[in-house]
Amino acid sequence: MAFLNAVLDEVVSYGFEGGPEYKTGETGLSNGLQIRDSEWIYPRHRYSAMFENIEEEARDYLIEVFHACRGKRHAFKFKDYNDFKADREPLQVPQGTTNPVQLYRTYRFGEAYTIRPIQAVAFASVYTESGEAITGTVDSETGMFYPDAAWPTAPLYWSGEFYVWVHFTDDYNAVTINSWRNHTATVELEEDKREIVANNMPMSWEE
Repeated sequence: MAFLNAVLDEVVSYGFEGGPEYKTGETGLSNGLQIRDSEWIYPRHRYSAMFENIEEEARDYLIEVFHACRGKRHAFKFKDYNDFKADREPLQVPQGTTNPVQLYRTYRFGEAYTIRPIQAVAFASVYTESGEAITGTVDSETGMFYPDAAWPTAPLYWSGEFYVWVHFTDDYNAVTINSWRNHTATVELEEDKREIVANNMPMSWEE
């Protein structure tokens, strides 16, 4: 299995629907109440598309990507147009060190918040509360940021755009030939997580 540093083209990615998935364990009590606990630390994203009446160029592109990835074996980058931007996201860092950090997004609702690692980055900038840039290098395949100098003590933020690492969910990809220059295909994708080696990410809120 490999992570291919290539992005699924917009010619087909606009046709997908999907989003985050969580796994919640449920336990029913004898008094009728219910206990629910999160079984996954981070969400997993899933996407699906029914392409109807697609042109030959889009059909050929899908077939080529599927072959290159050897079905569901290899992962690639996918742009989720419902959620692909980070804007002034708080970033916890090991202050006073030059240790690299994992970029992540925080989703808030009232007092609750969920942390999501961002591991496929289009571009990103890290800066202080006053807007002063932190120079360094971002690894577009892991979402790790490597500072050029020691982290300051000031609050830090990051902004940018990102993708999702995904793979095909099936080793079989059927394309229906409806008529000349008229084809239909169903494609399903599932998120691939990479190992997180940094220790700067906070835990999500739990009651």
